[in-house]
Amino acid sequence: MPAAEATLDRWMTADEAAAYLGYGTRAALYQAVRRGHVPAHRLGARRLRFRRSELDAELARSPSRLSDDCLILSR
Repeated sequence: MPAAEATLDRWMTADEAAAYLGYGTRAALYQAVRRGHVPAHRLGARRLRFRRSELDAELARSPSRLSDDCLILSR
């Protein structure tokens, strides 16, 4: 896998994904995951991880849906 492709497909923690998507808190990110707005993968019983490539695809597909949640949830 080329280095640029590996960077796009790297796994992110909840804190990294929240910052990348512009959510103010992890709680806001978790709420977006529960609503089905943000793709996530569960590792074990409690740990969530996020693929950067999937987050980018979701942003490209529907940027307003993610940013609207960000504005509402980070208050």
